[in-house]
Amino acid sequence: MTNNRNYCASVERKPLEAPKNLMQAIKILAEAITLFFYTERRYIFNLPTAIAQAVLDKGKKTIESECRERSDCAEVKGHQILKELYELKRLLRCAMLLSRRKRFSKFLCAAGFEEEDVLYRKKRSRILKPAFTVIRDKESECLLVFIRGTRCINDTLTDALCAPVSFHHNMVSGHAHRGILAAASWIKKNCINVLLEALQQYPHFKIKIVGHSLGGGTAALLTYRLREIQQLSSTTCVTFGPAACMTLELAELGKSFITSIVNGSDIVPTLSASSVHDFIAEGRNKDKISSAKAIAKLAVNCCTEVVKKHKHSLLPWSQHENINTLSDNLGEASGSSGTSFEPFLSEEQLLIESIDDDEYDSSSEGSDNDDSDDGEDQLLNLELGKHAKEKDITEEDSVSEDTTSAWRRLYPPGRIMHITSQMSENSNSNHSDADDDKHVFLYQTPTQLYGKLRFSKGMILDHPTKKYLKKLKQLINKLEKE
Repeated sequence: MTNNRNYCASVERKPLEAPKNLMQAIKILAEAITLFFYTERRYIFNLPTAIAQAVLDKGKKTIESECRERSDCAEVKGHQILKELYELKRLLRCAMLLSRRKRFSKFLCAAGFEEEDVLYRKKRSRILKPAFTVIRDKESECLLVFIRGTRCINDTLTDALCAPVSFHHNMVSGHAHRGILAAASWIKKNCINVLLEALQQYPHFKIKIVGHSLGGGTAALLTYRLREIQQLSSTTCVTFGPAACMTLELAELGKSFITSIVNGSDIVPTLSASSVHDFIAEGRNKDKISSAKAIAKLAVNCCTEVVKKHKHSLLPWSQHENINTLSDNLGEASGSSGTSFEPFLSEEQLLIESIDDDEYDSSSEGSDNDDSDDGEDQLLNLELGKHAKEKDITEEDSVSEDTTSAWRRLYPPGRIMHITSQMSENSNSNHSDADDDKHVFLYQTPTQLYGKLRFSKGMILDHPTKKYLKKLKQLINKLEKE
């Protein structure tokens, strides 16, 4: 166990760089698989059960429902937010168009740019090397860096390198997603000279980093890196459905220059190694509680049967005559014997009576039943079994804490604006977009709300950029009417 913790700690301290060749890529993936095996090998098989419990749980709360209930979630509305929403919709549309590999020139024109506006472009992604484009936007006087989200297996492998590593920015220490941080560092090396040269030609231009999903998390960490350079210290960022990529203090630090948009039940902003582990552990705890209740019920039934069978030996001598009298009277009335004592003393009362008399040694005073020792042995074995079960659970929990010592809880970055829809959980395809507009709301939410993994019907469907763009349009239409 100590070796596991040391290995996890060594990974935290070891920076990850984008591979230069195939052998380096294989080595990185092998290391990630080994780390995962060390930390989650005992619990990953519980994931299907945990997912089934979450899907079937009718009492679960979604982030959308909590937005309407929590006092620290403030609804954002009015004409003041409309200008920002217009810009967000434009940036998202450009990000969608420029993420296309084929017929790029056509989509570039549709986004309102010309070929000469493309300052740099990486159209193909590799492991830890996401595709991105640097655009000169004369209309908004900005240098825009668009980072594409997960679109292929290479991007998925970047997502999978999820061990948190140490990360520092402006005297604030924390941890960040290992794969996303490496991707941000790689993009920085490739675009920093391009940005600095463009600023010499257009010194009044601002720099804005935009990304969705994996690209959103990468954009946020890239923004932190660029702001450490004096000429680029005013860099800002906009993310859509960003991956959980940094610890809480770092996420809070970016509220003044990072805006994150989350739509509906999108699962990506809550998805991290820590949240997955907590999700599995919660499912295991529910199983333990159910098992404990079943064991307790079985123990009560067994103890009751033992007490009924050995009632004379388990109770003090002074009570034998009373019980015999009650049994005889009831026996005469009901025509039966032995069971007549049950209506007067319930199972719980019998169990309490036997526990209260544990200190009394029935074999030393007037016991006339040789089987009384067997009854006490059964009670003792049940009690020992209970303690052994509790010990096993405690040991498993301690192992869980040890094996997951490397995981840090990660969150989406910056100021989070959550688009919710009251009809999303029970949506009807017959409703028109005009009707849906009335039920779309925008909330500013606390970062802590996204530390827990949540399952719902829309957790995948709410993530694509098309869904984000649709909800932004509905929100804008609603606010314009108001």
